[in-house]
Amino acid sequence: MVIELRKSVRNPDYLPVTVNAINSKDGTVLAGPFSSRIIDISSHGACLLMTQIIKDRYHIFHTVQDHASHLLELTINLPPDLIDYSIIARPVWMDIFRQQEISAFKLGIEFIENMEGKKMQKLKTSIIKEQEQRGSWWSRACSAINK
Repeated sequence: MVIELRKSVRNPDYLPVTVNAINSKDGTVLAGPFSSRIIDISSHGACLLMTQIIKDRYHIFHTVQDHASHLLELTINLPPDLIDYSIIARPVWMDIFRQQEISAFKLGIEFIENMEGKKMQKLKTSIIKEQEQRGSWWSRACSAINK
């Protein structure tokens, strides 16, 4: 039996995102950029699909977990407006993603931003515009691979 512990409902999506590990004290980039896709998102967090999790001996999950001042900065480029949004998050879990010949990593993140703040409200408004179309594409792509 699986018990759902999420604070809010996740919606499927397929958004390109750039991830950098940053020092929260001064904003310096510690590692990155890492290319990624958001495959589901909620008001409190998201699941990222990443092909690379280590760059120059910096592990995007374990190194961030080991240092309280290290966080993740996600830059989301939202079509059709092509607006860049940067959101600060912390990784909370990691798992392997395998579908036939495709091998990648799933990274669960929790947003640090105020969920009710202006920045998150603007992000939600922009994301929802074509979320169903992007999410259904991702669902169909995964279904086709599993056949």
